[in-house]
Amino acid sequence: MQKMHSKMGGKRDYKTDGVARFIYNWPYLVMILSFLMVIMFMNIMTGTGLKVTLAPNTWYDTSNQMTLQQFGFQSGFDSWAEMMTSTEGGAEGEEGRNVTRTQTLDRLFLIFESEGGGNLLEKGKLEFIKKVQDDFFGSDNFPEWCRLDEETGECLGFTSLMESGGVGSFFDSDGVIKPESEWDGIISSTWCSGSSTKTALSITMVDKDFSCDNSVDPFKATYFKSTLDLGGPLAEYESVQRDVAEQHRELGDGYFSTDAAVIFKEDQKEASDLGINLYFGGLNPVGGVAYGSVLSYLMADMMLATGSILFVFLYLLFSLRSLFLSVIGIFEILVSVPMSFAIFAILGNGYVSFLQFMGLFIIMGIGADDIFVFMDAYTQSMRDLYIEDGEEKFLKAYARSSQAMLVTSCTSGMAFFATAISPIPAVAAFGTTMGFMVFCDFFLVITWFPAGVLIWETWFKNCTSQVKEVTAEEMLAAAMNPKLGKVETWFDKEFMKYQEKESFGKSLIGFFLVLIVVCLGVAASSLKVTGDLPANFSDEHPFTKFRSLSTSAFESSGGIPKREINIFFGIDAKDPVNRDGLDPQGDTLANFANWDPDHDITSHAVQASIADLCTTVAADSELVYNNEVYCFVDDFKAYLTAIGKSWADETHGELIVSKGFMDYQRLLFVQRYAEGGHKSGVVVDGHTLNTTTLNAEFSSGNAGNLNVFSYITFNSTLPLKTNELTLAEMSDVFDKWQAHIDTHNAAFPAAKGIQFCLVWYFLRAGEAIVSTTLVGVAISLVFAAVVLIVANANYIIASLALLTILAVISCVTMMMVILGWNIDFLGSVCLIVVIGLSVDYTVHLCHSYTHSVEESQFSRTKQAAREMGVSIVSGAVTSFGASVFLLPTALTFFQQFGTFMCATIVFSLILSIFFFLSLTTHYGPERRADGNTSSGDIMFLKKKNIKVATSS
Repeated sequence: MQKMHSKMGGKRDYKTDGVARFIYNWPYLVMILSFLMVIMFMNIMTGTGLKVTLAPNTWYDTSNQMTLQQFGFQSGFDSWAEMMTSTEGGAEGEEGRNVTRTQTLDRLFLIFESEGGGNLLEKGKLEFIKKVQDDFFGSDNFPEWCRLDEETGECLGFTSLMESGGVGSFFDSDGVIKPESEWDGIISSTWCSGSSTKTALSITMVDKDFSCDNSVDPFKATYFKSTLDLGGPLAEYESVQRDVAEQHRELGDGYFSTDAAVIFKEDQKEASDLGINLYFGGLNPVGGVAYGSVLSYLMADMMLATGSILFVFLYLLFSLRSLFLSVIGIFEILVSVPMSFAIFAILGNGYVSFLQFMGLFIIMGIGADDIFVFMDAYTQSMRDLYIEDGEEKFLKAYARSSQAMLVTSCTSGMAFFATAISPIPAVAAFGTTMGFMVFCDFFLVITWFPAGVLIWETWFKNCTSQVKEVTAEEMLAAAMNPKLGKVETWFDKEFMKYQEKESFGKSLIGFFLVLIVVCLGVAASSLKVTGDLPANFSDEHPFTKFRSLSTSAFESSGGIPKREINIFFGIDAKDPVNRDGLDPQGDTLANFANWDPDHDITSHAVQASIADLCTTVAADSELVYNNEVYCFVDDFKAYLTAIGKSWADETHGELIVSKGFMDYQRLLFVQRYAEGGHKSGVVVDGHTLNTTTLNAEFSSGNAGNLNVFSYITFNSTLPLKTNELTLAEMSDVFDKWQAHIDTHNAAFPAAKGIQFCLVWYFLRAGEAIVSTTLVGVAISLVFAAVVLIVANANYIIASLALLTILAVISCVTMMMVILGWNIDFLGSVCLIVVIGLSVDYTVHLCHSYTHSVEESQFSRTKQAAREMGVSIVSGAVTSFGASVFLLPTALTFFQQFGTFMCATIVFSLILSIFFFLSLTTHYGPERRADGNTSSGDIMFLKKKNIKVATSS
């Protein structure tokens, strides 16, 4: 006869009994205390004022010396740009004049595209373009954010060819479109100067393919561009150059994401009906318009989280058959998010990146999985007819489920924490937040939820069902033939029927072992490591199209796209920047740059050395495109010639920091910006130039002692897309540039140069990704191994589980190859996190196998499959369902991580069932005759077991 437990003569001793007894005796108190703790953490989160950041530096390796040098350059460049655009005076300006919103804080760009390369010069299309601009200009909140005319105090309108009564406009002063018969005359007289020369109007606002020659074909415009200035400084701010990040954040949060973006998205729907594509955004990557645009799409993506929440709730309702349990279960999952953010804030963090919001989708699956594990253990314990005492049933269920959930929470949480070693702030913040989220959910699922189950058992379970007396014969029959659900029946009858055939199980094992080898081999030879930032959106997304067209469709965007490399002088290479007190994910790159005390830009010899460097490097065709260089020394020579002096005299070096040359640079800045050229310049003191102070320095003979920052710019041959280069190729190009600089620095120590290029961020980030990914994967695997060995006290079952995890990793890496992914920011996170996510289902089966009282491998596997099969399937369904809602999101990172999550869940489920259970069926540890030990047991870890009597 089948062996079975004898009726226990006493209560079993579980290590969790103390907590379980307290919950069993005081369920209402436990729920109240848990709820109060949740409220406390939520108050902490709201009180800390966490802010969303889209600042690019959250993706930079801030531990790297070169990155800090780049920050030093950026800090100096920001000061230079401030000097080039500044006006003297603060918020009150001269003579107390209020300048609030009379300057440009940020600029909105609208791009209109005729679908299929058609012509926008049609009455209906032109009227629609004007309607878009007029509707936005007349919107309710626009007057609170527009740039104001200094004289009239009225909002300044669009710079556009559709402005009423404007030069080159098709609309009269009353806003009525002019007759089509006049259009050619308007274009010929204002857009063009002759049949071949474009004016500034058409260069800046009409696509570059527009032709002034209509002798053969009529005039055609495929793209129009309109711009609108949004005003600064905002109220309560002194200047557009001060508290820049705060003002742009206020613009993005308070207006653009909530009002402006909503208006334009509605216009986009109407535009498509007219054969027009409407794109909007800002070109300042950290400006309020760009930030607000991205934030508006992020907010829309987060609305999809409601679908994820609804799916998980409905599945809980379907599985648990209780509205009460479903509500407290979904509540427990959801509140783990603000609890983790509160802990993140307590640790001193003030900003969250969009990557951290992905945690909501991830925790939905993990949290539901824990609920199913507890409820299945509780249900099976309640059906145990050999334990009569209700408290003892609860203790047994609590012990079994809490131990299993502790193992999975530790492995998952540690995998997330392993990503926190990354020097990339956004990745580290994501790992930290998710790790805390997993443990917050674990805390609630072993306190709040079990207490709720006991209250449900008391008040709700029997409300609609009648308790039936069970006879001794019925108890025995139920024990011999327990009632199984459909999933349990499939595992117990169908699946294990095939596993009983040795050829079936071993064939599966052989197939999966070959699959592991093939997948890892292909991945090792095909996966490329890059330092790419995660793209915000796909290539066809409106925001991406806007950024692309703004730099390619118009002549004023700069002709040939460039990947610039700067060499800068005057920054201390060993201590380039002060970042004291700055949040790693904050908007501010640096407090200030630290100057190089040996740098003397007023020296003619230094100027001559920099001029020679410009010439030498520009001639290197392997590194510089078409000898294109922007050298401030050449600009200084031209300036001296313009004022009747000669640089060759070697006596005018100090004029390079003069007010006159600063003004001359301003003119060049505006001209080169309009033409899409690059910049080169000199910054004095890193502050807005003060003429009085500077003149005093000159008169006292101290002009040479001023802190000066300067830089030159080359149009390099580097590709625009960094993923076209491997890390080795990037490093090779970097070394070639560095060779030029090292030669220069050795010869001219008073003009030491340091190179800057955006690509080098990706190079250093890629190097950090390689090292931290390897370390993170190693930490996750080692920790998973330790947890599995300690939890099961058996090296055989732990080894089989680790082999299954390796199989999941191999399948995920193969998927990355097939989808064309690289090991970049996303790939590195996936490879580390996959260990934590893939271990759950295997751990549950492992735990059940280890604690099975059966003796043979087959019988123990069968019991594990029957007991835990429904739990892992339910967990997989909820995790997959929650992750599916990431797929239609606009943010590319969300989409790709959703794909990764779905694939990992499918691979984990398939491999845990077909691979792991095949392994345990044929190679799992067998229970010895004493009933208390198994082959492969590690005795000093083995828990003291109660010897179980059996009868036959």
